[in-house]
Amino acid sequence: MVRRLHNKIVVNFSSRSPTVILLYCTVFLLFLGWLDIITGDYSLIVFYLVPVSLVSWFVGKRSGALFCLLSVVVRIIADESSSSEIFTHSVLHYWNELVEFVFLLIMSLLFSSFKKNYDNEKELARRDPLTGTLNRRSFFDLAEHEINRSHRYDLPLTVAYIDLDNFKGVNDQLGHQTGDLLLAEVVSTIRLNIRSSDVLARFGGDEFVILLPDTPGSAALNFLNKLHENLDQAMVRRGWPVSFSIGAATFVKAPATVDEIIRHADKLMYAAKHGGKNRLLHKEIREVTHG
Repeated sequence: MVRRLHNKIVVNFSSRSPTVILLYCTVFLLFLGWLDIITGDYSLIVFYLVPVSLVSWFVGKRSGALFCLLSVVVRIIADESSSSEIFTHSVLHYWNELVEFVFLLIMSLLFSSFKKNYDNEKELARRDPLTGTLNRRSFFDLAEHEINRSHRYDLPLTVAYIDLDNFKGVNDQLGHQTGDLLLAEVVSTIRLNIRSSDVLARFGGDEFVILLPDTPGSAALNFLNKLHENLDQAMVRRGWPVSFSIGAATFVKAPATVDEIIRHADKLMYAAKHGGKNRLLHKEIREVTHG
């Protein structure tokens, strides 16, 4: 039950803007202040962790620290308004308020730190550790989103499957360190050519896939010819005997699944590879046929 509630809170607040989250937490903070007034001597400090933790997690460290200060201010105002408070103006009372502030601040910093580590781990899980590109799983998630967008707005979609010819020979003859440098050079070259909206992922040891949203056949072919030329030039400059077999499919109407767009591009890539390597095969598909 606790886990279900936690997941519900995360899903709900993740979709909210920082402004909305701050507004919700401010209202809750004022509600806690009102409870503090009517309950008198009962300490509610642990409940102030709720708005502080939510702001620290979903908005940021500075906002979380600000809410720690606001929480203590609300607590002081509530104490001043409560007739049952005996030590309202005593040193001991303000010492307790300072301790509560430090407690909330420490918890706020911990939540912010946990969120940063969580985001880092989440980002690492999405990426190929060697090249920094998206991994297969992340590509499928983004490609599914682009397929849905293509259906919604009737937009073309292009996917290119790139295989490195003779890459195994580089690893065997020049070593895996050189192979890693070669892969990094390939990724760097591709990134210099693609748009910010395009999606690049590493699918295997020497295989990469590029998704080009809202890209018709003619534009895709021009781009891929230029990319192929730039990749070849990069290999020549470094003296690496590697070429590129590229299969690309442009879908006038996107198919239903990511597997289908990958299957078509992969088939064209293998045709390019078996046709003599270092080739680009592009096909515009107006209607997907199964089987």
